[in-house]
Amino acid sequence: MGAQWVAADPAIAAATSGDTVTHSIVDRMAQRVESLRAMEEEAGGGDFLESARTDLRLITGMLENGRYTEDIARRLYTLAAEVCCLLGWMSYDASLHSAAQQHYNVGLRAAKLAGDDTLGAHILCFMATQATNQREQSAAVGLVDAADAVRTRVPAVMRVSLAGHQTTVYSQAGDNRRAAEALNRAFDALEQVDDADIPPYLRWIGEGQLGSTEGRYFLISGQAARATEALERSVSRSTPRDRAVRYGTLALAYRRTGDLDGALDATHKAADLIDQGIHTQRGIERLHEVRTAIATHRSEPRVREAMERITTLAA
Repeated sequence: MGAQWVAADPAIAAATSGDTVTHSIVDRMAQRVESLRAMEEEAGGGDFLESARTDLRLITGMLENGRYTEDIARRLYTLAAEVCCLLGWMSYDASLHSAAQQHYNVGLRAAKLAGDDTLGAHILCFMATQATNQREQSAAVGLVDAADAVRTRVPAVMRVSLAGHQTTVYSQAGDNRRAAEALNRAFDALEQVDDADIPPYLRWIGEGQLGSTEGRYFLISGQAARATEALERSVSRSTPRDRAVRYGTLALAYRRTGDLDGALDATHKAADLIDQGIHTQRGIERLHEVRTAIATHRSEPRVREAMERITTLAA
């Protein structure tokens, strides 16, 4: 696929070999990156890692060999940071954690070279997500606190994302007070978002994402009934890849409320999406948490069926 893309756009290929890099070429490269991002949101990132690596090679080829102005250089470094962040996210979603860290680190340096505080904060938030899910809570707190240093210099949509990530990180670290404060900041910032100020890599930020954050916060803080309400709203507004993960979280919330039927229904909805071609290792890992949570009812045929289905998905 990567070779076909290169062959389909001779101007991009020429720019990687020493030709002048124009704004038009960078625009076309940005369109490729946006297309890749859209595919990842629909189907998960595992199948598109090599395509993203191809895009990064093209961008670095332009930076190393092309001729360009300072303005073009900033745009190229911004695109490189976006692709590195996307590679980091897709690697994380596929449980390739060392690769994810490497991509995030390179992306952070590229964002600094581009002078882009919003993109740098965005990458730090994604690094914190990985750290907290790897149970490295101290590192996760340090990362979101580092991102918070630019809070006053980024658009409202980034403040929503930052506060949402802080909510999750502080919750997982056991600091419910700071988590609640961050959640309130996220909802306040959401009311201030201007569509004209949303960069492409933050278009997923909205009520669906914030509902998921709110649901996880309620779940961690022992408010399972409120968690189910928030998560139900979230899954109805999510992309297919996100729904595959969030239905698993919803199943856990229903299990906490004692609603086994709700938990099993959400479990099968998550499994259906994965069966239909959504590639997300995180979604499968979430279902393994569900499997453990419902295991006390394994004597019931419907529970055994769900447990066996989860085992088959991971095979």
